[in-house]
Amino acid sequence: MFRSALLGLLALLTGLHWPAPASAQQFRVYTQVKRITVDEQDNEHRELMARSVSLFYAGKVYDWIPVVGEVTIFEPAQERFIVIGTRQMLVTFVPFDEIMRRLDQARDETKSYALQLRERSQREATQIAEPLLFQLSPQFQKQFEPATKQLVLSSPRFTYSVECQSSDIPESADAYLNYADWGARLNHVLHPQSLYPEPRLQLNQALRVHHQIPSKVQLRVAFDKPLHLLAEHRSDWELLSDDRQSINHWELLLKNENLKEVSFREYQRAVVLSASKK
Repeated sequence: MFRSALLGLLALLTGLHWPAPASAQQFRVYTQVKRITVDEQDNEHRELMARSVSLFYAGKVYDWIPVVGEVTIFEPAQERFIVIGTRQMLVTFVPFDEIMRRLDQARDETKSYALQLRERSQREATQIAEPLLFQLSPQFQKQFEPATKQLVLSSPRFTYSVECQSSDIPESADAYLNYADWGARLNHVLHPQSLYPEPRLQLNQALRVHHQIPSKVQLRVAFDKPLHLLAEHRSDWELLSDDRQSINHWELLLKNENLKEVSFREYQRAVVLSASKK
């Protein structure tokens, strides 16, 4: 559960800080996701929930989450992801078309389930069905303030507040938003307990429309369990020597005879089993 929630937060919140000039070919982004709570005395508390490092290099993206020991390699030219469980020494290859097929199936099943719940009682409709249906087809009021570069996607129960910045390198921004789209899709397929990708996809599209990139993202969710999250980012436009070593290590790991290739379902089962033992 923790693993799915952790990766879900990253998929819904990940954004970038884009100083100029930037390299379209290689850069790194360090992301922290924090949960914000307010106590009875109105004191705000920020709890660190997750860290990740995303390395953009040679047309690929290497996304590393140390706490779960998982690296995801985004290969848009091959229209696939490679997911490596470094602790289990497992690897699975996930084509884009399989992601879309599984998402379509999950959406159909969830919609049918939510509609059945809504017919049973008003209480179940409000507590369970409504949040599910919103995720499948979110409706946001969108507002962008050019002077302050603030973008808000709001609804009664689900709101994104984004601090934006223009990018002088359009191809870098496009590459990141494309990665963010596919990362949100993959996350739900790999971790079905996470939120559906549609809210994040709408945010990415709004950023494209206004030619902006997020530097800080806040997410407020008021479903059965209220949630307030903040993603903060630090970017560097030159890869560190450690980054290059990590990329080389992961590429060599793919050739390691001890790394076992498994199907997507087998990888999911192994991930769930590993998480349940913690």
